[in-house]
Amino acid sequence: MSAGNPLDHIIYITVPEETAKTVGSFSIDASIPLPVELPPGKDAVDLTELSWEMIISGMLKVFAYQPEHPDVPYYRSFIHAVQPNLTAELTQAGIVKAEAKDFDLAEEIFKAIKTLSPEDEKTYLNLALVYEQQMQDAREKDAGRQEHFSRLAHEVYRELLETVSESADAHYYAGSFYLKIENFQKAKEHFELFLGLAPEDDRADEAKDIIERIAARDEDDQLFAAAFDLIQLGREQEALERIEQFLENNPEVWNAWFLKGWALRRLERFAEAEQALLTCSRLEENQTDVFNELAICQMELGKFLESRQSLKKALALEPENVKIISNFGVLAMKMQNQEEAAGFFRTALEIDPENPVAKQYLEHITSK
Repeated sequence: MSAGNPLDHIIYITVPEETAKTVGSFSIDASIPLPVELPPGKDAVDLTELSWEMIISGMLKVFAYQPEHPDVPYYRSFIHAVQPNLTAELTQAGIVKAEAKDFDLAEEIFKAIKTLSPEDEKTYLNLALVYEQQMQDAREKDAGRQEHFSRLAHEVYRELLETVSESADAHYYAGSFYLKIENFQKAKEHFELFLGLAPEDDRADEAKDIIERIAARDEDDQLFAAAFDLIQLGREQEALERIEQFLENNPEVWNAWFLKGWALRRLERFAEAEQALLTCSRLEENQTDVFNELAICQMELGKFLESRQSLKKALALEPENVKIISNFGVLAMKMQNQEEAAGFFRTALEIDPENPVAKQYLEHITSK
């Protein structure tokens, strides 16, 4: 096996026929090799020191990392006979490790229990929550790890719901998970199923509130999409009505303020457009189009210095954006600096020789 494989420290032994015995109603089968976890630093086991604990530890490792092993059903029966309370003991140990953020060991424990007691839905939930904790810890730090643990949690919920599709708890926690990853339709679906199964549950009011908020969000999304389409169709006044409705519920959404500014600018209501775009730029400082639209409004209002500053911010974000460079040229023309304007249009054409705006303005300047 590869280095670092958790099963590298597992060896298999066979029990001599004469030592095979019965534990309760369970008969040990001498023909089935038993996994044993070697103590640290050893590559063999002293049979005189062999204990049930070493064998059970080996079986748990197999459960966690090789659940498809053909002898898993036998090992499961073996453990239930030798240590019938092990599932409860391991569950408590796994919870303690998860609370201490020893996620690797907590994951191993819950994966082992999932194979040992596959009917225990709480084990699936505990394992999913271990993945969710790590997903949350990775948020804004490591997108790759966040996505990795999100996929693992999703897979556990999928397995659980295939096993116990009528479990209220499973749907509640699945809904909470999908809410965290902003899959709102899946979250709504599971919370609705939860309410159908447990309408009197203490969590029912919370679930109803989440469903209502998701429904409101859906309506807002439709308003936003409709506003964008209406602007594209040249129906800016109708678009503004949708945007204002959207902003009533979502005043901190920067691109809604952008749509408002864009629509107002197209209606030549430049002062109102400027204010909307200034609000937008305070909410989002890294969008070229915001500063470009703002610069156009300021240019039309005769605020040439402010317009130049807005274009500088846009150009800092995208140094080779031909649209921004051309707008510098337009601004220079409005300020009666034809030579400077021609320079900007030539720069734009070096980047994009076929740019029609730069071509047209440069020809206009040089024809005089």
